[in-house]
Amino acid sequence: MLPATDTASPSSSAAALLGTITSLVQDTQVDVTRLIYMLYQDVEQQINRADLKAQLTLSTSALLMAIIVKMDPGLRLHNWAALQLFEQIVIVLYSLFGLSITFAFGWGIAAAFPRAVKKAADTNRHPNLYFSGQIIKINGNDYADLFCKQSNDGVKRSVLGQIHSKSIVLEAKLSHVRKGMVGLVMTLIFWITARLVLLIGNGFNV
Repeated sequence: MLPATDTASPSSSAAALLGTITSLVQDTQVDVTRLIYMLYQDVEQQINRADLKAQLTLSTSALLMAIIVKMDPGLRLHNWAALQLFEQIVIVLYSLFGLSITFAFGWGIAAAFPRAVKKAADTNRHPNLYFSGQIIKINGNDYADLFCKQSNDGVKRSVLGQIHSKSIVLEAKLSHVRKGMVGLVMTLIFWITARLVLLIGNGFNV
């Protein structure tokens, strides 16, 4: 006679799976450690993307300046009194172009070096064990002792505090990048408009 096997029936397995599917999110246990890690990585990746956009803004601004400096302005700058109305308009547009490209370049630099997170006055008494700027100020053995003496709750709070600080930096970078992109678009608009006005004005005077 064959021994009885203690295998779950398909119906009981389906019921267990159905119970898992229909469970509420608020009643489901969450792996907090993995969740914090995913949040930390997401902020880091967004900071890297913001840095890439800032580099693109800087390189594009520098390229535009290099190209435009070599181009003929198309104006009789040696005789200011003889400038016609359309040439005066072009000078105004060139001035606006210079301001906008300067702002675009400046915002790109600001995105690369945001000044968003203020250092706490009591960093020596309560150092952030996850921030390199404060880690290097602590002796290696002291740092290891401080790290190992943390409670689980303390570790979570420290990492979450670092995520909060990085989020402030991220928002500062994104804000500067957006302003730099707007400045870059305005730069192109002013330059193209100036060249069109110059082309049309010279065409009427031919």
